[in-house]
Amino acid sequence: MRIPFQKLMLVAALTIGSLLFVSLPVSAQTPGSIRVNTASITYYAQSGDTLISIAQRLTTKTGNWVAIGQANKINKDSNIPIGTAIIIPAELLADEPSEATVIARNGSITAIAADGSSTILNIGSRITEGMRITTEANSFLTIALVDESRVSVPSNSSVLITKLRKSLYTASPRTEVKLMRGRVVSRVSPLDVNRGRFEVHTPLSVAGVRGTLFRVSINNQKVATEVLEGRVATGSQQAPETRLLALAKGNIITRDVIGPAIDLLPPPKLADTPYRQDDAAKFNIEPIADARAYHVQIAQDGELLNLLAEANSNSNEVVINNIQEGNYFIRIAAIDKFGLEGMPRTMAANIRNRESVKALPTQAAPSVADGNLKELVLRWPGSANQKYNVQVARDLEFSWLLFSTSVTGNEIKLPRPSFGTYFARVQSVNADGSSNPFSFAQTLIVTDQWIINDGNPLRPKEISRNSFR
Repeated sequence: MRIPFQKLMLVAALTIGSLLFVSLPVSAQTPGSIRVNTASITYYAQSGDTLISIAQRLTTKTGNWVAIGQANKINKDSNIPIGTAIIIPAELLADEPSEATVIARNGSITAIAADGSSTILNIGSRITEGMRITTEANSFLTIALVDESRVSVPSNSSVLITKLRKSLYTASPRTEVKLMRGRVVSRVSPLDVNRGRFEVHTPLSVAGVRGTLFRVSINNQKVATEVLEGRVATGSQQAPETRLLALAKGNIITRDVIGPAIDLLPPPKLADTPYRQDDAAKFNIEPIADARAYHVQIAQDGELLNLLAEANSNSNEVVINNIQEGNYFIRIAAIDKFGLEGMPRTMAANIRNRESVKALPTQAAPSVADGNLKELVLRWPGSANQKYNVQVARDLEFSWLLFSTSVTGNEIKLPRPSFGTYFARVQSVNADGSSNPFSFAQTLIVTDQWIINDGNPLRPKEISRNSFR
């Protein structure tokens, strides 16, 4: 049977029309609308949009149209079909102002706002871009950013908050701190997901991070960077990412040299029980090979946010004046010949007058050896055939016990506790059933991102807030 030519043309037209209809982009959202993702936004094109017009409207500069095109596999700037989904990475988005909040302070602190006005910083005070903060002797300040990152300014230091912003829509943090004098300690929330940025600048260097804990100090035209967790890219102002420092590494930067990565000294141990004499607390530290000095900080809380005082000493005896009897938290670290401060050890200490201090326990304290989202492994020096009593408590006096059990061997697995500060101790049990003195109480700080014990942070492979509830 022959089909009339007119019918053939009609069928062909309908077929081609159907194919054209299928190939057109299907708009899942209203043209011109935006969907916010974790590390990007999705913009749905409207009439007249091109990559250049989108870049001009939503990003920091028109030239970003090339990067947007690469992200969306579009190789030229031309009219985009209405409703097309265009992904824009968070790092390309424009900025908007952000702010930080004071969460801990002590001593004499001055703050000068960007407009030159002076302000008093108390708990809860707002920190804004352009503010210069200076701490005097035995004065300390810690601020929290919107993503829960923290910046601590120790005593005799001065910093300028040169950038305190976040990206439009995704709120990815963009923070820059300029260290003018002294030290700054930064605990940065992971930025890999939201594509945020955190940098510490000095007149000689730049340290850029993506989720880490690190220190930067400047002294006599020499900048020291020390990594306590994660990784830090360091370099000069002209070459800002010359050296990548891993966990327990540091380096020195001068005006002429970007130094190599150097192993940080291990966390030191106390040689004796801290005691108080003549209104001063005294700490005797077991000497570490290659250490040239020691640094001790004392605080009221396990995270050492509420610092009370600190001191350095060229000998292994460190003295901190004007300390009353009581329960404290101390952090000790060794300093090497380059001036790099090593990995810290944090512990609880019951500081009493010398005549009432007991001898140092012979049993070493437990520490976190391994862990995941569901459990922790505590381990301590000892024998695999020895019986031990193990306690984990919420308070230093061990009146609020979380775990209390006996094991044979120097390791125990425990359910991972929720957020908070905890204390662990262990004592050996003799063959006749009698017990020896407990070890020092080891501080364990559990957060959603890490567990900190004796200076060795532990980050689980997978983090989920729901896992801790």
